[in-house]
This record gives sequence, structure tokens and C-alpha cells, in this order.
Amino acid sequence: MGGGAGVPYEKRKHFYSAKNLIHHLVKTAKNTCDRLQVRHPNLIVEWGRYVAAPAQITIYKILAEKTVENKGNNKWYVIDGSFMNDLIDTWAIHQKWHVVPVNYMNTRKLEKVWLAGASCDSDDKYTSGGGYILLPRLSETDELYVAFLDTGAYQDSLASHHCLLSSPAKLIAQNGEIKIARRREVPEEVGKLFGW
Repeated sequence: MGGGAGVPYEKRKHFYSAKNLIHHLVKTAKNTCDRLQVRHPNLIVEWGRYVAAPAQITIYKILAEKTVENKGNNKWYVIDGSFMNDLIDTWAIHQKWHVVPVNYMNTRKLEKVWLAGASCDSDDKYTSGGGYILLPRLSETDELYVAFLDTGAYQDSLASHHCLLSSPAKLIAQNGEIKIARRREVPEEVGKLFGW
């Protein structure tokens, strides 16, 4: 069975468990086979996103704040990366992620913001499907970092060097240790990829 199982990207909503989903699949297959008097099948599923998504988080540093003067005076926080490069599903399928501050988590004064990537592309943004993200006020922090949860499926394999931006560093956190799996590319390395 392909097509995958859903991932609870929005942590506030009720979501089924893997155990519950498997129970319903097996029960439905058994009842259908019994009714049709056919042998029960071996069930094999391919739930790549369901398994891989929780294995990764993506962290960005907020570089700047920009206010767009229009009727909403929307505030944008500019990240030190590119959604079109690092989290391709933000613009490809308008994926909604669960976004949380990494530091200043106990701050009570929050700002309604949207996030903009550092590329020159107008689609390099994350607006949470038109809603806002509540984050600490940048003016009241030394450095602000945000985490996008459940980004372990498809983002790396579909990543590019959009606007010649470098690939981010990759860290492995396991058993209380953090190791560098890949350091962030420098401009010279990106240039070599294109034969410069």
C-alpha cells in the first residue's frame, strides 16, 4: 500500500496514531477478504514521510525584521537561508509546519510575523498558509533562532542551490552528542558545482 500516511505537522490538532491506523487497515482487509471468501493478504505499506519526517528539524537564525507598509503592516522576519533551497515543500505544496522558537521560549511578548528567505525570489517565504507565526519580538532578543519540526522527508532530496545559495550544515544529535555530518557550503564550493 503506497501513498503514505499523514504526518501531524500541526501539533495542536487531534491526529490518529500509527497503532490505530494499522488496526483499521488490518480490520478492513480481514473483513473484506472474509466477505469475499478470499485468502487474507500480507500487507506491506510504504509510509516514508510518516517515518522520516519526525527524524529532522530545520533551524534558522533570524537575520532582520522588515515591515511591509500596507493595510496590514505585515512584519517579516528574514531567515539566514532559503525556503526554496532548504524546505522546498513550503512553496511547492504550501506545506504548513509547526514552527517554534529555539531560544526565548518563555517570552510572553510575541509578534505576529511571516518569514522570508534570504534569496531574491518573491516565492521564498513562509506564511503558514496565510496565518501568522507567533515569535518573540526581535527587538527584545540578542539572537533569535526558529525551528521547523518534522522536516525529515523529501526536503533534502529535493533541495537545490536556488539563487546559488549554499546547502545548510547538517548535525546529528544522538544519545546526548552532537556531531557535524556536513558543514555549511562556502561560496567557492557552490561555484565548483557549476564549473566555475
